[in-house]
Amino acid sequence: MLRGTVAFLVLVAFALLGTELRAALARRGLRAPAMEGLSFLAVGFALGDRAFGLFPADVLVTLRVVVLLGLAWIGLVFGLQIELRVLRHLRPWHRRVGWLVPLLIGSSVALCGFLLGLRPWLALSLAAVAMAPAPSTLEGVARGRVPADRSAFRLLKLVGAFAGLPAVAGFGVASVWASPLSEVAHGLSQWQLLLYLVGIGIVVGYLSLVLVRGVREPVEIVTLLIGTMVGLAGATALLGVSALPAATCSGAILINRAEFPHRILRVAHSLERPLVIALLVLVGAAWSGVAFSWQIFAVIVVGRVLGALIGGRVLAARAGRHGVPVKVPGLGLGLLPQGELALGLLVALVGFSTGSEGVLEAVVAAMVIHQLVGRWWMGRHLVRPRGGTAG
Repeated sequence: MLRGTVAFLVLVAFALLGTELRAALARRGLRAPAMEGLSFLAVGFALGDRAFGLFPADVLVTLRVVVLLGLAWIGLVFGLQIELRVLRHLRPWHRRVGWLVPLLIGSSVALCGFLLGLRPWLALSLAAVAMAPAPSTLEGVARGRVPADRSAFRLLKLVGAFAGLPAVAGFGVASVWASPLSEVAHGLSQWQLLLYLVGIGIVVGYLSLVLVRGVREPVEIVTLLIGTMVGLAGATALLGVSALPAATCSGAILINRAEFPHRILRVAHSLERPLVIALLVLVGAAWSGVAFSWQIFAVIVVGRVLGALIGGRVLAARAGRHGVPVKVPGLGLGLLPQGELALGLLVALVGFSTGSEGVLEAVVAAMVIHQLVGRWWMGRHLVRPRGGTAG
């Protein structure tokens, strides 16, 4: 108990310190999107049981409350970015490729998983993680530069905006496909559990909508959002499933029905970074390296790269047929970097993938490789220093 308390205090301290340090560096124009996540993972590993020992070996279990709340918040913030009025203004082919490309990436990973003998729910979970994008990396690389090919840049942003929807939906199905960890859910069929999960998100979303009506002060908004997060985390924990899909439903309801939607989103983002840093540190601390799964590593690396390249070719071809030519080679490599949503799905996957040793280590290693390769491709082909000629 004492060690768990110390670990929690250390985690809070590093989450706040990391947030302040990141903000201070950003004010000085020092940003490295490809390195921020790696840095916090390294900090977590240094603090973990295999280094300084400030975190116990089963840190994800010991600090389960932090994990549950963090996943609920990530899902809530992601849901707050799903604005139907924006999606309605897109052209039909934009919506089609926005769904098609991430599904191609996920299908490639799932197929590789099936061929290598992974359990179906695990293959689907990995596919969901693989579909989750990292729009922040694209924005960070473009900051202070101009796109070498504006069409390619906009297409990557389009896919990044859509990709989280099939990722969360696929993960919701996979999470109820696996055996629930709660006695409360005993006796429920998989479809009943999925309906309960969606129902919780809808009920909590509309309840939060009623409570937030007429509220304008940031402190009041953040208090209500924290209450929403806690309610979602608690309700889904009783069923033994992740709160992330249900929280996404609640966030989508809030952003589309609230009186001041963008004020809510702005307040929500203020707490997102400390929780993401906390999850990064926890993932780094949970890394053992001993149980590394080369099978899962191969599924993610090979399946995701192949799927991204195929998706990029399809994206460029569809865009060309609609008068939007793409000049850069290997467009799909710009879809490789992953961010907060993928991290949240991974941590949620580890929470119910009992008996699948090495999942965390293998997927994190694959994410690091994808981040570095995608960041290198963007710097080489997608952007130029300010003052260059954009395509």
